[in-house]
Amino acid sequence: MSPISDGRHADWPSSPWISADSQKKELTALLDRAKALHLNAIVMHVRTAGDALYASPTVPWSAFLTGTSGRDPGYDPLAYAVAQAHARGLQLHAWFNPFRAMLPNFRGRAAANHVTRTHPEWIRRYGSQLWIDPGIPAARQAIIDAIVDVVSRYDIDGVHLDDYFYPYLESETITRRVHRRRVRIHRDIEFPDAKTFARYGAGWDDRAAWRRANVDDLIHTLYQSVKAAKPWVAVGISPFGIWRSGVPGGITGLDAYSEIYADSRRWLREGWLDYIAPQLYWSLDGAQSRFTVLDAWWHTQNPQSRHIWPGIATMNVPTGRWTADEIGAQITALRAESAAEHAQPGHIHFRIGSFDEMMFPTNWPDLVYPTPAFVPAFPWLDARVPTAPTVVDLDSAFALGCVTRHLAVTASDTIPVAWWVVQRLTGDGMWRTTFLHVQPTVSPTIARDTLDIFDPALERRQRQRIWISAMSRTGIQSPQVRVR
Repeated sequence: MSPISDGRHADWPSSPWISADSQKKELTALLDRAKALHLNAIVMHVRTAGDALYASPTVPWSAFLTGTSGRDPGYDPLAYAVAQAHARGLQLHAWFNPFRAMLPNFRGRAAANHVTRTHPEWIRRYGSQLWIDPGIPAARQAIIDAIVDVVSRYDIDGVHLDDYFYPYLESETITRRVHRRRVRIHRDIEFPDAKTFARYGAGWDDRAAWRRANVDDLIHTLYQSVKAAKPWVAVGISPFGIWRSGVPGGITGLDAYSEIYADSRRWLREGWLDYIAPQLYWSLDGAQSRFTVLDAWWHTQNPQSRHIWPGIATMNVPTGRWTADEIGAQITALRAESAAEHAQPGHIHFRIGSFDEMMFPTNWPDLVYPTPAFVPAFPWLDARVPTAPTVVDLDSAFALGCVTRHLAVTASDTIPVAWWVVQRLTGDGMWRTTFLHVQPTVSPTIARDTLDIFDPALERRQRQRIWISAMSRTGIQSPQVRVR
């Protein structure tokens, strides 16, 4: 979910000129759509270019919220999004662009506390954009500090970085006089970090290797810093789908290793992330069978058994390039590969605004996501299994075909609980699963929730068909308790 337009529209907000109330309505509508689709997490863009879609003591408010850099929108979008997502049984992962300092289409003046004004010595103009130089150690640390500040102050479930590290290669056309004639020359633009390399590159002969080491340092230090603040918060990255052109054999294309200096295979192998979402933005029958070949290859590069949840280009459906059937077929292919590798399945849609109801059949969620799914556990972060909760039936009421159960649910040990998982077998023989988020400020956690069961034929029979379990912050589920 991003405020940056894909050429058609932004996910959220649709415009910086709408009111705070309108922004909230748009946000809750997207979350309602995610819940209706039986998705289980939202990745929300909170730092697009040295800005913040949250209240920050050091980073200015994003112009995407009000049209003006640094202007308070009158509410905290991230706090609101976290609360609303959790209320709908959805995780919320905060998405950061670390090094981008200014988007090319930005108009106006950056706020006084924007990085382009507080640290102009860190900023490099590259083509149409402004960039924070990744080679400056203090700049990298400031980025990490900004991300960890969000981890510390907000009840987010994950930190997410995308594929932007050093900028993608840009080119320019210049005119030179050669033998009294004007000649147009097309050339690649070199990232202007020669002085940075001279100052910080001691011991390095290869500037490309030094650049990769700078990005590696950010990734490794960020992972350690997030875990020091909140060990249960997941760290995920969605790199370009091709690690190196020619790897695996038969796959060629943009070389992220040498162009943007992203050694994403190393991050996976070293375990410097909890999930990787390689951007497999190609069709199933596309050139070189990139989608399936790369998905299989990434699974072979995973000695730490981290989650591999590829990104898929759902954005191509509303443009007419693909149909909803293509997305369904891709999900089927990804699930088959995960099963073959005995891995936890998963994928990330780019983007939530692409789920246009006119383009996706009404029954599409029932075919692809028939029930809400658990977010797979992260046992390497904490493998302890919570004890089954204590459940007390406070009272029940039956009116207008609705049985209302008032249940007091209490954690039975000191393992922090993030969710109550309520599973019901209803009169039509279908299982219904509900995730109820637990407030993180109470320990041991006590929650009292009302379950609304709409079935006039159930009444007392339904009482014996409810099971409740506790789920830890790292997704480990307790034994279930049957509610009598």
